[in-house]
Amino acid sequence: MDASAKMADAVNTLPFFYGNITREEAEDYLRQGGMSNGLYLLRQSRNYLGGFALSVANAKHCYHYTIEKKPNEMYAIAGGKSYRSPVDVIDHHSQESDGLVCLLKKPCNRPKNMQPKVGPFEDLKEKLIREYVKQTWNLQGAALEQAIISQRPQLEKLIATTAHESMPWFHGAISREQSEARLQSGSRSNGKFLIRQRNENGSYALGLLHEGEVIHYRIDRDRKNKLSIPDGKQFDTLWQLVEHYSYKPDGLLRVLTEPSPRQDGQAGLIGRPSLPANHPLPGNTLVSGVCVYIKKRKRKMLFSPLELIQNSEALSSATETEKHSGSGCHTDRASCTGKIF
Repeated sequence: MDASAKMADAVNTLPFFYGNITREEAEDYLRQGGMSNGLYLLRQSRNYLGGFALSVANAKHCYHYTIEKKPNEMYAIAGGKSYRSPVDVIDHHSQESDGLVCLLKKPCNRPKNMQPKVGPFEDLKEKLIREYVKQTWNLQGAALEQAIISQRPQLEKLIATTAHESMPWFHGAISREQSEARLQSGSRSNGKFLIRQRNENGSYALGLLHEGEVIHYRIDRDRKNKLSIPDGKQFDTLWQLVEHYSYKPDGLLRVLTEPSPRQDGQAGLIGRPSLPANHPLPGNTLVSGVCVYIKKRKRKMLFSPLELIQNSEALSSATETEKHSGSGCHTDRASCTGKIF
């Protein structure tokens, strides 16, 4: 099991970790706990991948702090020091307020027999990962399990950031007029919605049906790859954005209720992710490694599954790929460079 998975398991065992609950639900639990100064709980961030949120009571008010997961696998509250785990962040603020409204004094533990809440995407994620590995690398049995275990952090990030392509509310690169026609056809219930791609720079648009009229909201991507509706909350992924606006309008005219069906017959086929557009290989070309002739370098290179994810740009120039069985390079070109995986 990798370090990230071990850390996630450790957090799940914490009695004051509530999982994928909303800010409002966190405040309700703090009120039930008595709202004493320094009472706190930990929950999963609904904005940032792999992040958490710390909810704290002080002077009869609730305060919320995001614990963001950094690229180096460290955790920090914005502007604060980085630590190896969210528990270390909490331990630090139990001794020093260091920017928080007060010291963390008492954990607000979950009610008896209550387990951390699992979000809708968490239920889906494992299916998406397994389907992606099967579809991309043609692995089965023990080899499939080993690939998932050894590359879970990269796979989770890849799946999380591309999962919207399999969602029934994502309609791809259609025009504004096409989106309006789709929202106006069939059921015309308030809150019916879809998301379309506006351009190749990562900009999207949300179409929302309200009182028979289609309202459009731009979804921008900033320099840090965060997605947001102008002046709205920021998210790492589109599915987090949809999840948020499905439970509170937060600036929209109403909450999102019903996804508008796609026109390609794929609506509802959640669990079978599409290969990214720049993915280097077709579905069944990998056994345990792939030898690729790189035209620019005029040489062959051997890639493991992990390296295939990390080197998609280089692989886009490949002219030939061949399977490896683990015993050698099956090719009549120059000898393969690198290790057999």
